[in-house]
This record gives sequence, structure tokens and C-alpha cells, in this order.
Amino acid sequence: YADDVYQVALRITASRADAEDVTQNVFAGLPEALSAYGGTGELGAWIRRVATRGALLLLRQNRRQQRYEREAERHAPKSEPPDAVEARLTLEWVLGRMPEDWRVVYVLKEMEGHSHEEIADLLGISVGASTVRLHRARRFLRDRLEGRI
Repeated sequence: YADDVYQVALRITASRADAEDVTQNVFAGLPEALSAYGGTGELGAWIRRVATRGALLLLRQNRRQQRYEREAERHAPKSEPPDAVEARLTLEWVLGRMPEDWRVVYVLKEMEGHSHEEIADLLGISVGASTVRLHRARRFLRDRLEGRI
């Protein structure tokens, strides 16, 4: 499950170093956390949820938005992405520039497949706030990716 945990953490934090920290923390704390796993549902989905909570906790503790923007600018694509790999890199780059609140909701809904109810529960916001943030995230992506992918 390490790749799944890392990918979830990377998408939420937009930082390789932070994603590695979350991955390490999830697996280091897994023996204790397994007592909370009730055996219902898929183990992989439960582990990804633990990773999501870990990534969100890290974001709340560090608030590194300025660092993300500097990293994103340094690794920005120099030209139009000609293939799917570069298109994905461009998407990840734009996600890194997106405001944190919007990015987290976008990743949880569009990439991880959570419902707005689950997102609201995870983030401690209303379902309406989740819907609005998703709409704003989609508009942000559409505006910045237009003509690039």
C-alpha cells in the first residue's frame, strides 16, 4: 500500500518531502492504528483514509503554501506538454499552485473518489462548502490549463 499512501499524500500536500514524511508516519504508526480498524471494508481504503488524515494534519501544522508556489515555479514546464506524461506533470504543477482548501477538496473528490459528505466529515466543513470549493478548484484548473493540455 506504500505507493497508494504516497500518491494520496503527494496530491494533498503538493510536496514530495511532505508526502514521504506522511508515508513514513502512516506505516510507523500502523501497528497501533490497526486496533482502530474494525475489519469492515477494504484494508487499502482504510489505510488511504489514514494517509489522508495524516496529510491534512501535516498541512494544518505547517501551512507551507509559499514554499509550494516557489517549488512549482522552479519546476514549471517550459513549453506545451506534448504527451500524457507531461500533461500529468502540468496538472500536478497547477495543483501545487492551487489554494490549499480547494486542492484538498479537489483531490479527495476527483482523484480519491470521496463523496461530499465524506469530505465534509474529514475536513470539518459543511457539504455546501465542499461543493463550492470543488467548483472553485475546477474553475482554477480550467483557467490555468486552457490550451496547455
